[in-house]
Formats: sequence, C-alpha cells, structure tokens
Amino acid sequence: MKVLIVDDDRDGADSLAALIRVVLDYDVCVRYSGEDALDTAGAYRPDAVILDVNMPGVGGLQTAKILKTDRRLERKAFIAHTADDGVSVRTLASAIGFHQVVAKGNTNGVSELIDLLSTLEADIRKGKR
Repeated sequence: MKVLIVDDDRDGADSLAALIRVVLDYDVCVRYSGEDALDTAGAYRPDAVILDVNMPGVGGLQTAKILKTDRRLERKAFIAHTADDGVSVRTLASAIGFHQVVAKGNTNGVSELIDLLSTLEADIRKGKR
C-alpha cells in the first residue's frame, strides 16, 4: 500500500513515515507542505493521504480539496492528522470528504492511525475501495 504523508513538522512526518514503514511495510512518501503534495500526489498515486490540517501556505483541508479534483485520487482515503481535532475541524474535514480525523501528538492517535491504515489495506484487497 502507498501512503502520502504531508506535514510541515519534518521530525513528526519523518517519524510517522518510519513507523508505518517498519510496522506495516508500506511504501511511504513524505512531503512537508501542501504545495509539495500537490506537485507529487498525482504521479505517486497513494492509496491513502495523511494530511496535517494546519500548515503554512496551502493547509491540509485546502490541499485535500484540490487533490480530490484529480481523478486519480478522488476515491482514495484522506485522513486528517491534526492537533486541532475539535468539532469545527471534524465538520469541515467531513464536508471535504476526509475518511477520518485522527488526533496528533498522543500514543492513542498513532495506534488509531496504524489500525486505520491496516483496515484500509484490507478493504483494498477485498475490492471495497
């Protein structure tokens, strides 16, 4: 499975990528801005896109809106990974078509993200996505 991680926190993004590579053995691409994700995502064709919501420049919500207009990505899983997982962020993310919002910065969030990716992979293998 291919996963695109987009987060301006380089250490956090790289750590998450390393964890996903080791635990799930997935192909992971990391970008540190929405602009870089827009340049990369279409050619990379990830199965899942994990986006930090609050980034300078093009934020995660806007990045997702733009990426979802690409026919190669419109049906892929988008996951908001954010420290601000309040009701307003969850509502906006849902309206844009995010699969889920996962809290950033705690152990439960990382476990939830790993479980979610595993479930997405199983759905892909069964032809459900």
